[in-house]
Formats: sequence, C-alpha cells, structure tokens
Amino acid sequence: MKELNLIKKAPRWLVWYLSYNFEGKTERQKRRQFAINFTCLIGGTISPLFGLYYLTHDLSLWYATIVAVALGLGAYALPLVSRFGDTPFVFATTVLLCGSCIALTLLLGARSGIFMYILIITTMMIIYVGSERVALLLFSTLVSIASITLCFFLPSDGWLTAANTPPLHTVLLISSVPVPILMIAGVMFASFRRMERAEDALEAEYTRSEALLYNLLPEDIAARLKIEPYRTIADSLPQVAILFADVVDFTPRAASLPPEEIVGFLNRIFRSFDQLAAKHGLEKIKTIGDAYMVAAGMPNPVGDPVHRVAEMALDMQRTAEKMASDLPGGLQVRIGLHAGPAVAGVIGNRKLFYDVWGETVNTASRMESHGEPGRIQVTASAKKELEEDYDFQLRGMVKVKGMGDVETWWLTGRRAETRIRKND
Repeated sequence: MKELNLIKKAPRWLVWYLSYNFEGKTERQKRRQFAINFTCLIGGTISPLFGLYYLTHDLSLWYATIVAVALGLGAYALPLVSRFGDTPFVFATTVLLCGSCIALTLLLGARSGIFMYILIITTMMIIYVGSERVALLLFSTLVSIASITLCFFLPSDGWLTAANTPPLHTVLLISSVPVPILMIAGVMFASFRRMERAEDALEAEYTRSEALLYNLLPEDIAARLKIEPYRTIADSLPQVAILFADVVDFTPRAASLPPEEIVGFLNRIFRSFDQLAAKHGLEKIKTIGDAYMVAAGMPNPVGDPVHRVAEMALDMQRTAEKMASDLPGGLQVRIGLHAGPAVAGVIGNRKLFYDVWGETVNTASRMESHGEPGRIQVTASAKKELEEDYDFQLRGMVKVKGMGDVETWWLTGRRAETRIRKND
C-alpha cells in the first residue's frame, strides 16, 4: 500500500499498528482498515491530551480525565475489535464514542460542545463498512443522532463545579468544532484521494483494454462488438484480395536457435510487414508460426484490393532483401495471392479472433505453399486484375493439392510506364 510506503521509515510499532488486521484481506479491505487504524490512532492520542488539560486546569476534574483516558485507550483498542468482524467493531465504536461523549457532557456541561465528537462515528462507519452493510451503518447513524440530541437537552453546566468556568468552556467549545471537522476532513480527503487514484487506474485500464481490443480486431468490428457483444458477426464479402507469405527455411533454422532469438527473429520481420500493411491500407488477419496473412477489402470494401496486395507483396520482397544481410542465414519469403469472394467474422468467446474463410482463402494459401522462395505466385483471376499495371512471367500448369492443375504466373514487378505514371 502507498500509505504504508510513505511511513516505512516510521517506528516499527507505528507501522505494525497502522497495518494491523491486514492478513488475508483484499486491497480494498486493507485501505479501509488503514483508514480506521489511522483514525483510531489520532483519536486515541488526542483524547488523553484533553484529559491532561483537564488536570492542569483543576485537579478536581480527574473524573473527566479518567473518561478521556478510557476513551483514548478504547480508541487504540478498536482495531483489535475489528478482527472479530464488522458487527462487533461497529457496536464497540458507537457505544464507546457515544457513551464517552455523553459522560463528558454530563461532567463538563453541554456548553463544552464535547458531544460534537460523535459526528466522527458516521464518517468512520461509512469508510469501514461502506455501502455493503446498510443495517450497521443505519444503526450507528441513528445512535449518533440520538446521542447528540440527548446532549442538547443535558444541563449547560456540568456536574463538576470546576468545569463551569468560561475559560474552560471556551477552550473546549473552540476545540470541539475544528478538531472533529479536521479529523473528518482528513479521513475524507484520504478516502477521496484513494477513490481518485482508483478512478485513474480504472480509466487507464479501460484505455489499455480499448487499445488491446482495437489491436486484436478491426476498428469497425470492435465497434460492432461493443454495441452488440453477443451478436454473431458474419459478413459476406463480394471481393477481397488475400496474401499469404511464409518465411523460407524457418523451421530448420528455429531448431538451432534459442527461444529468444526465434521470437526476436520473427518479431523483427513481422513488425516490418505490419508497417507495410498499414501503409497499403490492408487488414492483418493473423500469423501462423512463420506464415503471415493480410487481406484487402475487409471488413469494408476498398478500391483496387488486388493492386493493394500486389504492392504489399513487392514491398515485402524488398524488405526481405534489405533485412537478409542482418539475419543469420539470410531471409527469403514465399508469397501467394488470390482474389474473390469470401466470408469473414468473429469466432471465440474468450480470445476473440477475426478471420476469413472460403475458396479464395484456400487458393491464396495454396499459391504460397506451392510457390518458390523469393517469388510471388498469383492465379489467373488475380493476374487479370493486375496485368495492365504489372509484369508477369508465366509459370504454367501447377498441380495444386485439392484443386488439380492450375495455371499460375509469377508477379515480377510494376511496369515501367506505370511506375513513371505513379511518380508523376
């Protein structure tokens, strides 16, 4: 707790007292217990000081001194009572403070204003039991109101003749107002400070969870989930372009590397790919081991989706070439892409996952797995979309698992006139 950290250089007995009854409690319960321990420490110290003042004023006031010292000792002992539960603590606190204030009012007179200290009870109970034990809070409040009301009807002059002097009444009256107010204000200030820190922590946690949600899911999908969290999200997409990329020879390389280097190796590559996906307005779908998947045209349609993934593929090749000299064994990626209709949606109820399914996805995956290192393999439908702006090399018929013979092409780059037009 921050409160205890602030007093870690204090005497051991003080730290022990302020942290008493913390065992087995939650952080919220510890904060409440600390507030009670602190209030009891202040009250237990102030009350005997008043008893000492009574004696210095007149030795015949020793009856009031005994009550004041007993109140102080009782206040010191209240944290011990809290160990037995909320109900004993509330009853003990209410009876001790109300009874002592009534006794002192009888001894010193109602003009002393001693009964004003009863106001502290309700504050202590609100802090300790909060809104969880309404019956106990109501009990202490009603008893406090009844006790203060009773004290208003007690004689203005006290039973102790020596107490019926204007100087004593003036000192007691002046102290009976600010001291309870200062104690209540101090406890409430500490409580509000903890509440504000809790709200700040909650807001920070909310911001982190929001950021995490939007990192896991596309922005539009995350917004839909927040509005209707239990609704199944499934969208039919008429035209999407899918790109699969795979780091060549990663598996044998990973077998000889420690875990930190494996993760660092992939993290460096995929971070670069993430930047490219953001640059071209693509949606990163997932990584599977050393494979990387992005799509254009989902969750919302975009212009020229196939062109976007083609540019991404070419940039990925250039990035791999730049990074090759910095990585042991070099770096090559095998890329495949295809375009067509698909279905996308959110699956899972704990680790939510936005994914895409359909023949388009399967074909793009086959283009990658049946491709070659350092090359981009595309289907006839993807080539048709791109042939006006890009150069291709015919690969020919490729026997693709689950699809039979498929005619494919290698995407080799952007046409020279297209590059000039783009630069202009």
